[in-house]
Amino acid sequence: MKTNTLPRFFQRAEKINIIGPCSLDLSTLDPSIPTLLIDGGVDHQISLDKSFSIGDGDSSTKALNLTLPKEKDMSDFSYALELLESSKRELFIYGMIGERRDHEYINLGEAYRFCNKTDSIAKFDKNFIILPKGQHIFNLFGEFSIITIDKALITIRGKARYTLDKETELLPLSSHGLSNIGDGEITLKSDTPLIIYTEGQSLALS
Repeated sequence: MKTNTLPRFFQRAEKINIIGPCSLDLSTLDPSIPTLLIDGGVDHQISLDKSFSIGDGDSSTKALNLTLPKEKDMSDFSYALELLESSKRELFIYGMIGERRDHEYINLGEAYRFCNKTDSIAKFDKNFIILPKGQHIFNLFGEFSIITIDKALITIRGKARYTLDKETELLPLSSHGLSNIGDGEITLKSDTPLIIYTEGQSLALS
């Protein structure tokens, strides 16, 4: 479906904000990096250095830079991710979770597939981060859960209450990854992307 391109300042950007129509906490937003406003995200009226709005207008009251047809076979968010093409990025995503559950699950799934295709990292507000396959070292204090959409082989080492020193199979949406406790530096390795859920805290990658 992709027939348009984004402004040049997105092409080589390693970090990109994506702002959707849901309620959001902008305390960690960097307004200096390129920002995609997804439909009603434009109504938040945030002062940004470089931005571009895209959507079909069903949740926005303001004009958009790129208006999509309302009858289409993908969401506005999915279309925007396709415009980013296959470059490795770090995405900071705000206002895309927390309201309609079906939209929330699908937004996480679309971001997961983008990370799988591009080895990108996607951070949703302060609750979810999607890590690409490979090894990741991060500091985390408190409860967290590990979720996969594809069958994964994972190891968990370091300052976690429940560690996995040997490669262990984690099935899609399995409770096996539920409610671990971090107490410092953790090393996580997987052969697929993983979704990490934390209770209102930011995961600090090393």
